Amino acid sequence: MECLNVYVLTTLSIDAKGNVVSRNVGVTFDIFEAEAHKGRGVENDFDMFLVPGEWREEAEQSILVTTMRDFREMVVQLQEAALR
Repeated sequence: MECLNVYVLTTLSIDAKGNVVSRNVGVTFDIFEAEAHKGRGVENDFDMFLVPGEWREEAEQSILVTTMRDFREMVVQLQEAALR
């Protein structure tokens, strides 16, 4: 199974109580973008996660997303039928 590297960009900040906390500020698939984010300041960093290549098929889907994908498939079939 093919896996993808996902980089979650983080930054340190101070919360309302004065505690230093790490916040997620972005996500990228590009190591160079993650390294550039880290290079912008000492408070910036990133975490790397391996994600299965078929993550969309394995992800939880809402009824709306499922319905829209079915609708898109129907439109593609109608377009193909119209071109015949």
